[in-house]
Amino acid sequence: MISHRAGSPRQLLVIACTVGALATATLGWYAAQTVRPDCVVAVSGVTDGSGHNLPDVNGRVWSDEELADRAYRQAIDSGRCDPPRARWKQWLD
Repeated sequence: MISHRAGSPRQLLVIACTVGALATATLGWYAAQTVRPDCVVAVSGVTDGSGHNLPDVNGRVWSDEELADRAYRQAIDSGRCDPPRARWKQWLD
C-alpha cells in the first residue's frame, strides 16, 4: 500500500512564502525596467553602393541603431517625445 505523506504546515508555509517572494521580486524587476514611450522619429543616412553607412564629416561611421538613438535623444531635447521612464509609471497612465 502506498502512503501519501504531505509536508508539515511549516514546510508548506516556507515554500509558499518563498514562491511569493520570488514572484514579487520578478514583478518588481520587470516593473522597474526603463522603457521608451511610443515616439516616431525619422532617420536618414548616406550609404555606399552596397548599403554600408558612409562616415560623417568627423570620419565616424554610425550604425542604424546609433542613428535612431541619436534621433530619439534629439526628439526628447526638442520636446517632441517623452523621455524613457520606469515601466510601472506607464501602467499608471
